[in-house]
Amino acid sequence: MQTRKIYMSGGSTYIMSLPKKWVQRVGLKEGDSVVVTEREGALTIEAREREEESREVTIKISRVESGEVLERLLISYYLIGYDTIKILLDDAQHLKYREVARRIPDLLVGVEIVEDTDEALTLEILLNERKLPTLKAMRRIDLIVSSMLAELIRVLEGEDEALARDIIEREKEVDRLYFLVVRQLKGAVRYHQLAEKLGIANPRDALGYRMVVKSYERIADHCENIAQIYLKLLAEGENQFEDCAALARLASLAYQKASRAFFALDMHPAQEVFSHLKEIRELQEEILNRLFQSNIKAGKAVLLKGIMDSLNRIASYSSDIAEIAINMSVEVPS
Repeated sequence: MQTRKIYMSGGSTYIMSLPKKWVQRVGLKEGDSVVVTEREGALTIEAREREEESREVTIKISRVESGEVLERLLISYYLIGYDTIKILLDDAQHLKYREVARRIPDLLVGVEIVEDTDEALTLEILLNERKLPTLKAMRRIDLIVSSMLAELIRVLEGEDEALARDIIEREKEVDRLYFLVVRQLKGAVRYHQLAEKLGIANPRDALGYRMVVKSYERIADHCENIAQIYLKLLAEGENQFEDCAALARLASLAYQKASRAFFALDMHPAQEVFSHLKEIRELQEEILNRLFQSNIKAGKAVLLKGIMDSLNRIASYSSDIAEIAINMSVEVPS
């Protein structure tokens, strides 16, 4: 941390000097402009508008251990904010890496392949933050997750293999939007002018959004897990899911109230979520006692318990969202 004195210039303008090392490191020179943002009693000085920068990274597949590692690298570079990712195919066994890179546009929003040759494959991230600000993207995730939970109830109330498979497919769209929001939030923390375009009022909100969107993503994962287990049980001839459906209705209700509380920053529906969580745990314990006292085969019992455990986790993540809603609704001391 450094301190700077403030001087009066011309009787009406206050001026101060900038640290020389910082000016040199960011490449500023006399006559350049900087971006000054005021936020909660503080001024943030940035070297230039984010749009003027083009962040590019090059990956040599000869230095990447496997296709799985390449996929994780590409996602990481996307999340941290790179605009161009060039993959040099400098290894004879490059086909498996090319296949991974070609799948990335299906995993990440805004990614396009702009070059695909024998020597290299280039991904370009084309996003317009103003068209899909963070809260709008999170509302889309909420709508998908809410719909997945509603479909899950219908699946458990009656045999519907096609609807269960649809839930599994929809989880992929939640992942795409989740990665987009994480990229936005990482950028908003680094660039205050980007935060304004994304509708993020202050860093405190970014932290809350990050925690909530992770809960959304995990809830979608558990919906997918339940659908997968359901299909296994259906294949084994099991068709009794009434107890699971009752738990699913309670978990969905907890989620709806938690999400509504988050978007409205209203602590009243948020507080109701915790009573639902207690009710779900009591009902799960009651169902499990009946289940293990019955004559059901051990394998089926374990799978049914897996469904109930995932429903319990959905309720727990909903309570996390509710807690964040309460925290964000509290006025910050001046």
